[in-house]
Amino acid sequence: MPRGAEEPPAYARTLPSNEATALLPGDEVPSVASLANALAATARSEPPAMTLALGTAVDAMRAEEIDRTRLFIRMGWVVSVLAGATVPVIDAPRAIAIVYLAGLAIGIVVSASYHRAFAQPHNYTERALVSLAVVCMANGHLTVLLFGTYSAAPLILLIGIHFVARTEAERIARWILASAVIGYSACSIAIISGAIADPGVFDSDRPVGRATLAIGSGFVLASFWFAYHIARQLRLASLAAIDELQRATRLASQREAVMDELRADLERALRHAPGRYSDQIVGRFRLGAVLGRGAMGEVYEAADVATGAPAAVKLLRRELLGDPAHRTRFARELEASQAIVSPHVVRVLGAAADAPLPYLAMERLHGHTLAEQLRREPRITGAALLVLCRDVASVIDLAAAAGIVHRDLKPQNLFRTDDGAWKVLDFGVAVRAADAGPVSAGGVTGTPHYMAPEQALGQRADSRADLYALGAIAYRCATGRHPFEAPDPAALLYAIVHRMPARPSALADLPADFDRFCALALAKLPERRFATGAALVAALAMALCGELADDLRERADAAVRAHGWEPA
Repeated sequence: MPRGAEEPPAYARTLPSNEATALLPGDEVPSVASLANALAATARSEPPAMTLALGTAVDAMRAEEIDRTRLFIRMGWVVSVLAGATVPVIDAPRAIAIVYLAGLAIGIVVSASYHRAFAQPHNYTERALVSLAVVCMANGHLTVLLFGTYSAAPLILLIGIHFVARTEAERIARWILASAVIGYSACSIAIISGAIADPGVFDSDRPVGRATLAIGSGFVLASFWFAYHIARQLRLASLAAIDELQRATRLASQREAVMDELRADLERALRHAPGRYSDQIVGRFRLGAVLGRGAMGEVYEAADVATGAPAAVKLLRRELLGDPAHRTRFARELEASQAIVSPHVVRVLGAAADAPLPYLAMERLHGHTLAEQLRREPRITGAALLVLCRDVASVIDLAAAAGIVHRDLKPQNLFRTDDGAWKVLDFGVAVRAADAGPVSAGGVTGTPHYMAPEQALGQRADSRADLYALGAIAYRCATGRHPFEAPDPAALLYAIVHRMPARPSALADLPADFDRFCALALAKLPERRFATGAALVAALAMALCGELADDLRERADAAVRAHGWEPA
């Protein structure tokens, strides 16, 4: 969850935690009438502001570093006040005491301005750190002079070296180490050589030889180096630990994505058995075993009684035959399937919407679904991903021209034939764009992991909702995980509406332009996404090569600045 973001409101926890997050075609998210209304009300308000996008181990360390810097400044104020309060009661040289108090006052004023500025992460810059470091180191050397070069005062410098060396600004850390060594060495040499008397309040009145003083100086300087070296090693160890944790989290997310698809396919496999209408003739087709069942229909393997040619026949389920709404919905699927003529849509062999037993006969495909392929190889990138998106995008554009919205694109509904072509399956929840209006008494239709924000809100959806789903599929293929993960459907819909996914390049070896492609493809508002499938594919081709057009980069960068990526 982004820093400063709120927990999902009560409505986002109303669904039982054991509800499946990947729904069958045509299924609706259970108990969503109130959920859609609540989501719509929440969407009208401004989403929680994100203060920092955490996508990598370095991002996580930077967030912790900013908090630590502001804490360090506050602790510095306390130390400065306490140290300043001791000056009137100690026997210190007047000139050094005045300069010391002035330095403390300047340090408090300067650090207060940076404490306020660092509340906004973009103000945490190397230049700001340099300015803050100069003031701190100057006051540190004044403290050493005032209290004693060979007292415990150099610990102030040691703490500062250790603190800065733990930050990402390695160049500044080296500068701090060098300035501490040079400043302290200059004071020590001046005292050892007898050029000046030790002005420190806690200088010893016991005569000490030069060799002893030199050894003491060597110990202090060695402590400076050890503080720097240990801090850098601790930082590297922390980064490695965070990287390992993120890697384990990514693997768990990828396994969860595969398990979601496996569970859906397993359900379909278990349904492959003789059905109520097996061995009967529907139209000109003899039905065989059931290939699968959905919320609305059953699909049988079949053969043409005259030619023996294989086919697949979808029937409206018997218990729904008397329901006019489901008959109308089945008729819409027949209409959509026949309206889109493309090598990337299953070819219709015959259909009857007004028959006593409505059916849709289609070509029998041989190959595998995208869900099955993702189980074998969790990631698909490069040319293979581009071919997949090109084939599916062409169907989305044809459907848009025919005024049809699929509304349920997902890996289970994308089929790769043995000749390498991708086909879009199951127009069971497709509607005419003019009819895809807001949800009233029904529910949110689709599969949550690939559902566009406007679908999650129950609002009107057009072809850009299908393009969003294709963008989510591309994200899933390239990274090995869903754009959004959540413990239940309500929390998942909340994330889809309000949050950005994790940066793709933080999950896999992908170019920065692919991040920008996903920022546009998964934009919350439809008008900020790609307008057509052809535009989406063209952008994807450029993004995979790291050559996204400048105008698209600007649009994507603006979107990321507005929302920010979620932690990986």
